[in-house]
Amino acid sequence: MARHQPTTPPQLALFDRLLQGDNIETDRSADSALRELRDSVRRDLEILFNTRPMHRPYAPWLSELQHSIVTFGLPSLQGQHLGSFAQKEQFRIYLENLILRTETRFRELTVELIEQEGPLERTLRLQIQAVLETDSISEVVVFDTTVDPITGGFVVQER
Repeated sequence: MARHQPTTPPQLALFDRLLQGDNIETDRSADSALRELRDSVRRDLEILFNTRPMHRPYAPWLSELQHSIVTFGLPSLQGQHLGSFAQKEQFRIYLENLILRTETRFRELTVELIEQEGPLERTLRLQIQAVLETDSISEVVVFDTTVDPITGGFVVQER
């Protein structure tokens, strides 16, 4: 995708601007603003993947709770079996739907399983690719994600 120079730098999310407080730069360049935005998205994905949602049964008439903050996060992988390709594919689809539901800045999202480097490797690797849309620019972003098989913790790195 061709990248065009925006007229104004992309703006960070409100939460990120509140976190920065008085340290926010008003005259930053478009490139540094975009770099900060990509890092913010990477951090948000890592928080999403490493947060465990509340598991409570909800009354049927409270169906909107399924789309609220109480379901934010990814269930623990400790009790899940991800040994077969079918189980990994099911997890990949679940993760893709979770990202689509929570990350509104993404368009054209794909989550791909990365093949293991050897038969003894137990680390689950995923690649997240999406178009990051802001008020002034759209850019393709790619994140490499690894899942520690012991702790179930996720590490997200920008490629």
